[in-house]
Amino acid sequence: MAKKKITFDPGQILVFPFQDKTWLKKLTILCLLILLSFIPILPWVLLLGYLAEIIRRIIIFQEAPSLPEWDDLSSYFQEGLRLFGVGAIYLLPATLLIGIGYLGFFTPILLLESGIMTEGQALGLMIAGYLAGFGLMGIGVLLSMATGLILPVAGTHAVVQGDFTAAFRFKEIWALLKSNWNGFLLAYLILIGAAVVLYYGTYFLAATVILCCLYPFALCFMTAYLGLIGAGLFGEAYRDAQTNLPESIN
Repeated sequence: MAKKKITFDPGQILVFPFQDKTWLKKLTILCLLILLSFIPILPWVLLLGYLAEIIRRIIIFQEAPSLPEWDDLSSYFQEGLRLFGVGAIYLLPATLLIGIGYLGFFTPILLLESGIMTEGQALGLMIAGYLAGFGLMGIGVLLSMATGLILPVAGTHAVVQGDFTAAFRFKEIWALLKSNWNGFLLAYLILIGAAVVLYYGTYFLAATVILCCLYPFALCFMTAYLGLIGAGLFGEAYRDAQTNLPESIN
């Protein structure tokens, strides 16, 4: 079966969050959720559920990327909770490795200050702790990078299938990645490029005395915008990948 060319328009995806007549209201709600992220779990679950709805419309209903109404919070919560759980499980190994690495740095110092160990004993343990800490943190960072490549596809697969376990069917996920690797690669590159541009734009605000008060709001906008275009990019890349799958897998 011959593969189809990439059908999505990156330029259109970059501007779709601003094409809705009520885009300002919808984007403001997203920004408020990010501002309220000090509340455990709930704001992020609703935000993820909203992004899941964008993905569903692109892949299941074959629609162009658009901003849904904020009129089905129960559905957003359910979908977002699924994605939140998927992300937590995927990121857990890297988080544990990095956390244990940090402990390797500080445990010898705490033992020395508490008087449990002598200075000579603590020095040897400190060297070993630094080596182990750097090693574990390095592995954790590499693992988090690898996870970051798989997680968007795995999360999208869970949304489309409506099944939490679909995010861990690695054979299906690998088949999707292979069927449209260039589309997914383009999605990653565009998202990273947009993040770099927006980061330096918001950093300019933080570096100025007059505009620094706007930095938290700009950061919320950046996070919301990147989430929206990420949903659009990976939704359309997944749709193309699904089209390219052999009939026995699709």
